[in-house]
Amino acid sequence: MIKCLISKGLLVAALGCLGIQPQAKADRPNVLFLAVDDMNDWIGSHGTTPRAITPNLDRLAARGVNFINAHTAGVFCAPSRAAIFSGQYASTTGCYTSANYFVDHPEIEALQMSFAKGGYTTLGAGKLFHHATGAIDRRGWTEFFLRNPSQRTSGWPLNSWSEETPLPDEIPASVFNQGQKISGGGFLEWAPIPNEKEAEMADTIRVNWAVEQLGKKHDKPFFLCVGIYAPHFPNYCPQKYFDLYDPEKIVPPPYRADDLDDLPEKILKKKTNRSKIHQRLESLDAVDDAIHGYLACMSYADAMMGRVLDALEASPYGDNTIVVLWSDHGYHHGEKGDWGKHTLWERTSNVPFIWAGPGVAKGATTAATVSLIDMYPTLVEMCGLPQPRQALEGQSLAPTLADPASAKDRNVFLPHMEAGEYAIINRDWRYIRYGADGEELYDLKRDPNEWTNLASRTKYASLKTQLRDSAPKEFAEPKEKWVWRRDLVIEGEDYRWERNANAKTRRRKPKDSSPAPRAAKAKNILFIVCDDLNTHVSPSGYSPIQTPTLARLASEGMTFNRAFCQYPVCGPSRASFMNGLYPESSGVIDNKADIRQTRPDTVSMPQFFKQNGYWTGSVGKVFHSPHHEHGEIAWNEFLRFNNEELAVVREARKKFEAEHGSIEERKNIRAWKQIKKKAAARLDAQTPPGYGRSGLSDEQHKDGKNARQVAKWLTEKTHGDKPFFIACGIQKPHVPFLAPDKYFDQYPLNKIVYTPDRPDLWVGLPKTALVKRYEAFGFEFARENDSLRREYMQAYHACISFIDTQIGIVLNALKQSGHWDDTIIVFTSDHGYHLGDHFIWGKVTLFDIGAKVPFIVRVPGLTKGGTRSEAMVELIDIYPTLAQLTGLNPPEHLQGMSLRPLLDHPERLGKKKYAYSVVSRGPKLGYALRNQSWRYGQWPDGEELYDLTKDPEEKNNLARRDQMADRLKEFRTLLAEKQTEAAARR
Repeated sequence: MIKCLISKGLLVAALGCLGIQPQAKADRPNVLFLAVDDMNDWIGSHGTTPRAITPNLDRLAARGVNFINAHTAGVFCAPSRAAIFSGQYASTTGCYTSANYFVDHPEIEALQMSFAKGGYTTLGAGKLFHHATGAIDRRGWTEFFLRNPSQRTSGWPLNSWSEETPLPDEIPASVFNQGQKISGGGFLEWAPIPNEKEAEMADTIRVNWAVEQLGKKHDKPFFLCVGIYAPHFPNYCPQKYFDLYDPEKIVPPPYRADDLDDLPEKILKKKTNRSKIHQRLESLDAVDDAIHGYLACMSYADAMMGRVLDALEASPYGDNTIVVLWSDHGYHHGEKGDWGKHTLWERTSNVPFIWAGPGVAKGATTAATVSLIDMYPTLVEMCGLPQPRQALEGQSLAPTLADPASAKDRNVFLPHMEAGEYAIINRDWRYIRYGADGEELYDLKRDPNEWTNLASRTKYASLKTQLRDSAPKEFAEPKEKWVWRRDLVIEGEDYRWERNANAKTRRRKPKDSSPAPRAAKAKNILFIVCDDLNTHVSPSGYSPIQTPTLARLASEGMTFNRAFCQYPVCGPSRASFMNGLYPESSGVIDNKADIRQTRPDTVSMPQFFKQNGYWTGSVGKVFHSPHHEHGEIAWNEFLRFNNEELAVVREARKKFEAEHGSIEERKNIRAWKQIKKKAAARLDAQTPPGYGRSGLSDEQHKDGKNARQVAKWLTEKTHGDKPFFIACGIQKPHVPFLAPDKYFDQYPLNKIVYTPDRPDLWVGLPKTALVKRYEAFGFEFARENDSLRREYMQAYHACISFIDTQIGIVLNALKQSGHWDDTIIVFTSDHGYHLGDHFIWGKVTLFDIGAKVPFIVRVPGLTKGGTRSEAMVELIDIYPTLAQLTGLNPPEHLQGMSLRPLLDHPERLGKKKYAYSVVSRGPKLGYALRNQSWRYGQWPDGEELYDLTKDPEEKNNLARRDQMADRLKEFRTLLAEKQTEAAARR
């Protein structure tokens, strides 16, 4: 080893030759790097219309330099952020639509790497890079914060809206999306959430972390970066931010009806189609509502940034920290007929861009044209960082920041999503070129709204040539798209990208890409699942309700008397049985979570059958909601219907239209919306639950439509020559309890039968075993209300008889189709339901009435008609059972057990000795373990133990009795083992 002693002077000289300009450690500023998402230039300090209420960004602008003519470096999140952190445009990297510059060009030293090489502590959180799985450049960070540890083992997705974050009660929430399937991105979704939920929001949690970092002692200068998702759609934020704005005073931006007429043909075609979004919003009188949601989220984002700025000011670092605030791009709200980004116009390109701190003038505003790509070289100069290996394509703004008045305007370049497409922008002009497909030119001083395209006028030919000279002479070829399901390899808390790395494990098709060959007589599957249906059906031994269809099905199949859901709430239960996983392994333990985010690449039951050559169809509620619908990967066809107009609403509408004209007229839309809501309130509401005679016929109800759609598929043989997997999601008897009048007539109120509970029933029971949904139904705890209880029970019973009739339509169609003898039928519900027993109304409990479900299976040639089984069954057993019955090898992730050995042997109890269910109570879970004789419950504040042979209705908790100590000990041990098993596939 050769040791060299180098004097300080020689070292500085050597570094200078390498292009490295070190500063004295004490002089080097910290950097607070603040990013917002999809925020256009409507901030208060820009003086625009509309204008958001952004006091914190305004005060930052007041103490620094506010660039009012700053432009993005890419037209949507991924390429913009790739350019910012690489310092190079997509025209150089080829990342026109990709975030993964660090995969395609590993030689690039990202911004955080330059800070790390320069001796900085590098701290990151939130949306700095793109939000998708595998998009975070993890190199060079001292620490990168993720809210949930599971994100680190699933490719580091940001999951800004996930099971831990608050969402509106109903999704879709906006009038634009009501009655439609919405994508995971939540486009044009807006709604307030309760103010008390603000602390649970992803952006709030990220900001909390950043505030904590500013409260710590740092021995080295720091580069602290925090990116928030707001105001990106969905525009969900606390109510108080919506309340900042008077909806009646929101002024939309200016629009022009013929704005698109002078565009090049290629872009004209695209934007004419895109303008239908704005037209629909106008027809709904919802343009101002959509803008309201965006402004509210801008104010929420401002409040979050304000918290970080407050923490900086209160810290010892305030005087020596450069603050940079930026948005990745802007956003259209109907301008040029568009809603969104992805364009080369002003609404996409112009962004908030504010600097403050040492080396930055105070209280200055400049209209000099700059680009976000300028941040990297500016920070290199101001912080004395080593130059990265790649050439930086921006310009340092350090001179402008020190003396904004001396800034000279320049042309900035903005690439589009294809090579050769771009914009050149300066203070006076915007030139747009779509390769060989046309061009645009706008005089920004005379035409700030970019309404008049001057590109075809000959007098501007030389100007266009001059502007074109600022574009690159060559454009990199676009990089091949990386697909995380196919190409991302997750290794513990790390990940790497490799082309087709997962192809072998994901593909089940032979080389000719045709479906795997199947036996000629492959069995079809008809899966009928109801919503909130307890065991109040005749096959379960409940005589007060008339269900002749189910009784007939039971007479031809096997009824399992002890079948239980794994979570007594719609979303988690369906995620569990549709994917064959316990809730702890699925990661879905509330109605908001989506298994596609909590456990990516899980193959759902319909997807499995589709992959194996089945035609798959779904109607109604199979997956939890349109937001959770798996779409084409699972189904060949999937449909959801709505009820027709209720009679009470129809009467209100006729009266309204007689006085005011059609409800379709724009002037009437808002008023009618309120009147309709009021007219339908008693019948068609979730809280308080609506109930009553709908005034509709069977076929006008959504479940009537569901049944008739399945019948149509069967009789028209939509499946062709393929075997079919058809899922019929019956949405009753979920609230509101609505059914046609004739079904109410079957249950006179004075004939309703129930057994009142004793007032002291809950003495000695764990309080967390109780849910207070009874309050929404209008009941008081531990007090009977006989008349109200009878009314609700009558409505629930009517709903059950109604759906029994609809199921009859499906079964009759199956017989008529000729497939009765080659179709497996499974009938069940997602969970049970309380109708006042234990003083509880609704679900979300672990009592048997809340967790037990009706469960009937008919397998031609196997099950014997009218047989019953006392075996313990869990709904996660459905998936492996159907796989075995159809001769397919089930996926390895399944946690259930096939019921095939029981189907022709009703006397067998099977290998499964216990059924297991869980339910959330805040951040904790309650647990139930049951067999044929006992149910054990474990809660955060106590235990339950019921002897089901003597106390089948679970009214006498034995957990506090000394003589039960050994049994409790046994159940605790068994439960601990089951908990480990249940979480084993996470």
